[in-house]
Amino acid sequence: MKRYSLLLGIIIAAVVCSNLPAQEKPVIQPNATVLGILQGSAGKAVELHLRSGEKIGGRVGQVTDNIVYLSHLTGAEFFDAFVDVKDISAVVIRAAGR
Repeated sequence: MKRYSLLLGIIIAAVVCSNLPAQEKPVIQPNATVLGILQGSAGKAVELHLRSGEKIGGRVGQVTDNIVYLSHLTGAEFFDAFVDVKDISAVVIRAAGR
């Protein structure tokens, strides 16, 4: 009986914690750019969708006006990449708490 009570308590705690308010959604500024989003994502893991249809994921390192440096590439952790900002069509960032 004690096992079931403990299990029920764990389940209730999990449900209550999962219903806690999520972090606020980011606000998109009217002058937002892909470059600005990448600069704000320095050190975070992202997935870049390229205009060619390819996807490349990794951790954002340096961002210049023309190039984004990605380290720890997804599926190729021992490689780094330099991506032309003009080739990026979308930036996918994992939302916290999901």
